[in-house]
Amino acid sequence: MIIRNFEYLLALNKERHFARAAAACRVSQPTLSAGIKQLEEDMDALIVKRGQRFEGFTREGERVLAWAQQMLEDCMRLKQELHELRDDAMRGPFRLGMLAATSALASVLSVAFAEKFPALQISMETGDPERLLRMVRQGEMDVALMYLDEPVSEGLDGYALYRERLFLVTTGDAGDGRRVSWEEVSTLPLCLLRSAVPRTAETQLKKAPKVIHTDSAAVMAAYVGTGRWSTVLPQSLVTMLAKTPALRAIAIAKPGEQVNVGFVTVKSDPSPAAAHALMEMAHTPELVDAIRAMLETYKDYQPKGSRRVRAPKQQS
Repeated sequence: MIIRNFEYLLALNKERHFARAAAACRVSQPTLSAGIKQLEEDMDALIVKRGQRFEGFTREGERVLAWAQQMLEDCMRLKQELHELRDDAMRGPFRLGMLAATSALASVLSVAFAEKFPALQISMETGDPERLLRMVRQGEMDVALMYLDEPVSEGLDGYALYRERLFLVTTGDAGDGRRVSWEEVSTLPLCLLRSAVPRTAETQLKKAPKVIHTDSAAVMAAYVGTGRWSTVLPQSLVTMLAKTPALRAIAIAKPGEQVNVGFVTVKSDPSPAAAHALMEMAHTPELVDAIRAMLETYKDYQPKGSRRVRAPKQQS
């Protein structure tokens, strides 16, 4: 009832006349007057100056009026969001962007999201950080799954989901140590999946004798499979090289050994319904378990020994 009484109050402010305000609300004048009187009792304050006709609002009434406007707008947005969150109302295009580094997460989330909201027309696109941020800002993409270690630019919001480690992924003569420093990684020839390594990590690898960048996981796998090249991947992507013989995933030591992964959306209050639904789904028990399993698959490739990694001899 308090929301309805707020509507009476706003109508009175607009019409500046009790009878016209009542007509605008499609109620009788006594009903409107009783509603405002009830509001005054609830607020324990005189809201309307009373006389033979409407004479305006008291000082307290002006404050109640401002709050009434805000609360009604919030209520209308809430009703709209609740309507859009219904399964039968979640329809239309939904554009999801990702880095190569977050493709495993995108696979887990998008499958569950598509099954829950079959009327949505989901499309997915991979890009570099600058392109994804630009598309989200310009309204060409609804959500981007990204590293969040760099500040999110103005007009956008970032929502962290989890942290994951970076690993040296290698074969052959690279050794079987369980931990390796950035300095040791930078002595190896590397084939890096573009955007799979955050910028902070890439600066650590500038001294590598040879670095090849590729957009293709198959190309990266071919290089690593020779035993002469290595790569750096987040733990969720180690299984991209699962068919490579003698594969080892060796944890990289501090600093910069972990990255934050999460969502980037356009700044909006409230968030668009579909984007909000995706982010909420990521925190359900079923999806939390699936993400945790995705993050733990690297353990199948972790060396059992304790020796430090040795850099292979550079190829002539």
